[in-house]
Amino acid sequence: MSETDISAAIERVMGRVDYYLHCELDEEYEHDRPDAARRQLEAALRAELLRASAVGLVTTMTQAPTTPIMSRIFSANGFAA
Repeated sequence: MSETDISAAIERVMGRVDYYLHCELDEEYEHDRPDAARRQLEAALRAELLRASAVGLVTTMTQAPTTPIMSRIFSANGFAA
């Protein structure tokens, strides 16, 4: 992930953290379901982790060698492919 992607992910999650803390801790705030805010925070964290994992998989796949695996195996062992 690039620095821009990481910064955007942090901002998205921090927005949910702020909302959750506001619901849980602000005595003047009338929120009937702080557990809903907690679930939203958990979902945001899960989404960001899945997004980062997907980016990592795509990056790994695009950096994989293009030589077919059998050719690499046979050439490494001295056999003609």
